[in-house]
Amino acid sequence: MTVSCAMTLAIAAGGAAPAREAEYPSGTAVATKTQDVFGILHAGTISGELYIANDFQIDQSGTAIDYGVSEDGEPVAQTVGGEEQATGAAANTLTRVSSGLKAMPWSVHVRYSLNGPNVDSSAVSGANGLVGLHVTVAPNPLADTDYANTTIPVIAFTVPTKVTSEITGSSGTLVTQNGTDMLVVAVGRPARTASFDFFFTAKHCSMSPLAVAAVEASDTAEFSRSMTALATRASNLSDIAIGGGKHDTKLLNRLKAMRDAERDKAKSAIAAADPAYQQAFHDYMAAYVTSYTGHLSGSIGDSTQMSALLGTAGELNSDTPVARAVADISNATNDRSAARAHQGAADAIDDTIRQIELRGTTGLAADLKRQAASQTSRAAKDFKTGQKMMHDAMIPFSMAYTDAYTRHLSKMTGGTASGASTYAQQAIEQTNDEFASNKNLKADNQKVQAALDTMAAAKAREGQGKMLLTLAALVAKSGTGDASGASKSAAADWKTVSANGLTAYALQSGAGVRADDKAADGAGAGAGAGSGSGSVAAGGDGSAAPAAPLASTRSLYGLAGRQSHGIEADMSGTVNDVVAVETAAEIIKNAVDTLAPDGASASSALKRAIDEARAAKAKVVAPVDAQSSVGALEASRIGREGVSRDVVTPVNTHTAGARFLMVTDEL
Repeated sequence: MTVSCAMTLAIAAGGAAPAREAEYPSGTAVATKTQDVFGILHAGTISGELYIANDFQIDQSGTAIDYGVSEDGEPVAQTVGGEEQATGAAANTLTRVSSGLKAMPWSVHVRYSLNGPNVDSSAVSGANGLVGLHVTVAPNPLADTDYANTTIPVIAFTVPTKVTSEITGSSGTLVTQNGTDMLVVAVGRPARTASFDFFFTAKHCSMSPLAVAAVEASDTAEFSRSMTALATRASNLSDIAIGGGKHDTKLLNRLKAMRDAERDKAKSAIAAADPAYQQAFHDYMAAYVTSYTGHLSGSIGDSTQMSALLGTAGELNSDTPVARAVADISNATNDRSAARAHQGAADAIDDTIRQIELRGTTGLAADLKRQAASQTSRAAKDFKTGQKMMHDAMIPFSMAYTDAYTRHLSKMTGGTASGASTYAQQAIEQTNDEFASNKNLKADNQKVQAALDTMAAAKAREGQGKMLLTLAALVAKSGTGDASGASKSAAADWKTVSANGLTAYALQSGAGVRADDKAADGAGAGAGAGSGSGSVAAGGDGSAAPAAPLASTRSLYGLAGRQSHGIEADMSGTVNDVVAVETAAEIIKNAVDTLAPDGASASSALKRAIDEARAAKAKVVAPVDAQSSVGALEASRIGREGVSRDVVTPVNTHTAGARFLMVTDEL
């Protein structure tokens, strides 16, 4: 992470150390810490836990002490890595903070509408009609850090092209097609409330999680680096959380070998099928217009001659070059789609690996069977949708193509059909060039591409479904669908871990110590409110019972008077949270490519936000007056301008900076 002012742990030379230092020992190492903070927004109204990945850089050897918080908000010391760290070493930990204990610097409010009126997100899912997404991102007054003043919030989400082909948004919104999805990106501004409205006409509405990322940046290059690093960390959250591959080692090793083999098959299949399709499409268009040219008569004109087009259509019922080209392009299209089945299979295996690492294999076989049925059914529907999209796209594409071809041909022949075949190839080349540059013609081409991508995605989903059935059998065979002892223990760890962090909990478990006995009393003392209704950092009392062997509860604040609601936080909830974050990671990576395509140039909205962030950061990092009554060391302990730079507790004065990713549920 890029940081502009690293605050280190140090002991003032001479004189007594401040009372705060005596109260909260800082260890013997000199270290700096940066944080990646992930917040989960459930159902657009209630927020869940925070997952905080911490990176430590040891600048001077010794024991590094970092503080988490107990269930009632008190600092809890933990030794980073459990031992002394060497100069130059790097260390990583993960802290999971129960909802309500800490507020994110940005609050996110999400509303949905359908054909005008506001509705619950559940009413939008699968609906047909005009869908509205209304997002407000605002500095959170309940946060005890200053990051809302210095970070740039970016909103991003995707909608499948099979759902809609066009999305409109507030001024400054960028909408691009990315594979089988429409990608929507909007940029907020530091320290300001920003509201964005997005609308699209949906067919069986679905959309990705909404991702709101916020980073500090003084220029476009730093913005790109920080956002990409945040997305990379998010994409590996499950590995960070568990450490990767510690459960059911034999099964995991077999699955990883299967995944790698499927990836190799996908790579080779796609490498062969894609060029073959391109060639078949080129041959089809050449055969199509060659046949069309042969049926032209009299004066050509500047648009499609319908009598010639009908003559070409008549050739499709016999053994002609154009009929054979139609069969070839049909086969090539199916082969191109089928090549993605191996990629889908690889993705299914990879997701199963992550689930085993997160939850073990308890109940997994049954879950995989259910997923297989769902994926297979949806794949069949999606493929039919793609075929219809192709049919609907090829009619205007073909008409536009023959219009352009006829126009070019007419110029070469002087407007007559006589000798037209002599110029056919040259006219084809000019038409292809025009389709690559003309905005309207490119749009016709993109609709064909969207249909291709939809069919390819459907075959990938079909590959997932078939592989999931195979995986269900393997998991069941590995232990009748139950976890090994290690997996059961790890699953229990996830269910019972308290807010003082997974690392601390692992250390306590290893020493035979129960995590936070005080929190186990379940008194519901709480740490006050979170960010309020609709916020990713909504509040709650976080009254989990860490010592319980069964699923704990998490208390969250809802809309009505911030009253708490108990929700069972079982393993599937944890898995869903992590999956949502990892899905958002890819969206953020694509958003960066859209906002700053070469890492240097940037959209006007991003440039403005960076200018404001740079000015705000310059004020924040102004040197502390060493002669002030507070003193330089004590000033650093309470944070710049009296505000902590640490998301968990201001006791962590070694924290240099943080990046944030807030994620909603998927529709």
